[in-house]
Amino acid sequence: MKNAKKVAIIGVFAALAFVVMYIEFPIFPTVNFLKYDPSDILALLVAFIYSPTIGIIVLAIKDILFFIFKSGDIVGIAMNFAAGALFIVPAALIYANKGKFREILGYVIGIVAATGGMALLNMVVVPYYWKVPLSEVFKLLPWIIGFNAIKFSIDSVINVIIHKRVRGILEPDERKI
Repeated sequence: MKNAKKVAIIGVFAALAFVVMYIEFPIFPTVNFLKYDPSDILALLVAFIYSPTIGIIVLAIKDILFFIFKSGDIVGIAMNFAAGALFIVPAALIYANKGKFREILGYVIGIVAATGGMALLNMVVVPYYWKVPLSEVFKLLPWIIGFNAIKFSIDSVINVIIHKRVRGILEPDERKI
């Protein structure tokens, strides 16, 4: 892909992901600090069409912008980035060879990686960040696991729908490049 087109794609998708990140709501009202937003779908889409690297760049830019313009919470935004990366990288790498089976397998592995990875990361980060004992984090683990499993399952289903419709428009034609 030519550099100008690559920069334009990254810029457009990062900006869209940043705007979409403002659409957020808790999946479980009991733990309303865990909020779903559909922004990772855009990073996943470009990761599937171009490469996991492009997806991660989009993910990083949207998180940096969100940190600067809204959250100011470096730990929360870093956790958001980690969750997105844990999902997008395995999903896009497995899908790289294309095919429906590999797409579904990519989603499943990505969901498992993000859900398990975020459970572990929360056990490490939350006691220091919130200054609570690990036993309190264990009480939250079912919610954290459920949240991430639901979040990335929703992202997967939406990506299936969107990817089919836009891949023909966005996929690079290597003969022209």
